[in-house]
Amino acid sequence: MNDMLTIEELAAQIRVVTSGSDARAVLSRASRVAGVPHDRALERDELLRVCAALAAEGGMIQEIAESIAARAVRP
Repeated sequence: MNDMLTIEELAAQIRVVTSGSDARAVLSRASRVAGVPHDRALERDELLRVCAALAAEGGMIQEIAESIAARAVRP
């Protein structure tokens, strides 16, 4: 994945399986756990940390996080 994602872009993908407010809450929690900023695109290692934190949520959010992480590590 060459395109770097922002927290808001990640939230848009999470909103596919949950409400907007729940997506924001989940991403806020995951970004705090990962220690990443909200004001710029995430670097690959930051994105992977957020995805790891999201995966801990389980269910469909975990599946989305794993898919995003897999795309991020592809050459």
